[in-house]
Amino acid sequence: MIKTYRIIILSLLSLITFNAFSQETAGFTYDVYGYVNAQYFYNTRKNYAVVDGLFSLYPLPPLLNEKGEDLNAVGNHYFSASTTRIGTKLNFGKTKGADIFGVIEVDFTGQADGMANYLRLRHAYIQTNWDKAQLLVGQYWNPMTLPQMMPSNKEMHNGAPFHPFGRLYQIRLEYQPVEKLNILSVLSFQRDYATIGVNNSKDYTQQIRSFIPITNIHLQYVSDNFFAGIGGEFKAIKPRETFLTPNNQTLRMNETMYNFSTSAYFNYKAKNHDLKSQAIIGDNLNDMTILGGYYESAFDTINNKFNYHPTTTFASWLDYTLTLGDFKPGLLLGYIINLDIDTKGYINAYGLGMNIDNYYRISPRLEYTINSKFCLTLCVEYQNAEFKDVSKRVEGYKLALNATYNF
Repeated sequence: MIKTYRIIILSLLSLITFNAFSQETAGFTYDVYGYVNAQYFYNTRKNYAVVDGLFSLYPLPPLLNEKGEDLNAVGNHYFSASTTRIGTKLNFGKTKGADIFGVIEVDFTGQADGMANYLRLRHAYIQTNWDKAQLLVGQYWNPMTLPQMMPSNKEMHNGAPFHPFGRLYQIRLEYQPVEKLNILSVLSFQRDYATIGVNNSKDYTQQIRSFIPITNIHLQYVSDNFFAGIGGEFKAIKPRETFLTPNNQTLRMNETMYNFSTSAYFNYKAKNHDLKSQAIIGDNLNDMTILGGYYESAFDTINNKFNYHPTTTFASWLDYTLTLGDFKPGLLLGYIINLDIDTKGYINAYGLGMNIDNYYRISPRLEYTINSKFCLTLCVEYQNAEFKDVSKRVEGYKLALNATYNF
């Protein structure tokens, strides 16, 4: 199935390229972009990570054997080029006063751990631009993952689990009623970045069977050197569709859980300085690769149902980059805390890092640009986590070397 999918995507890209040559005179143009990327990393401790360890989130808690030795206190390293990326921007020209273009973008990181080097769809959308509005339909960034707010580090996690990270199927409308004011509204559906469900894996059907799209509204201020905004999200999920009772009855489950989140952010640029920061607080945020999830009660045999309680998480990050000629030193700071205090009566927990109370990361980096397209980046991460059932904080270090050629 994966091989078939890969052949189909590559065939489509080839077809697009072939068509472009024959249609340029009719106003259709295209542009191929992307990068070749190779990464080496070394960890002093085992991490919770996917994509062959490239997408690492936090150090694992102690795992003691009979001798009291911590089995997770061991180093590991790896080298990979699976984050290499290619995309095609398709310009369809003007139609009735609007500019229309599309994007297809893929990389080779797969959709799950152990699937690196498999083709994965990142973005696929059609966008229509008017003078004061833009309409996007397809797969694109989660509205809380703003292109203007991407941390400048070269790590695949892109600042997660502090920075919201994910992509959704969506209908996205941006409207500029006056100069420098932007209103962003989005209706979206989960797929690859989905809420972790009762099977302890990502399950997008939880969201779609609620029959309620994820809804986002953002107000943003936009100028040449300053971008800021505040936004909110509403999400509904149905954790279970059916349940097999102890007496072998299959019941239909109708319990719906409603989740809310809000975020504030800004990006300030001045000459050689670039400062970005974002804070988010909300319920059940693991579909954005932020720690959290929900709790489930024991089955209520009287009312034939489960009760659910979403975690509330606060996460924040700050990224600073200084440009000094060919060198760009930078620093990424992140902090996250689980704000839940009342989980009595719930016996099951489903989510990401549900056993973490709080966690912070300090990550300095140095980027060297050899020319306008080729750069080397050295990054160090200091990770420090407090787990709910561990008395001593857990520390870890990560060293990463990244080589990227953009085209």
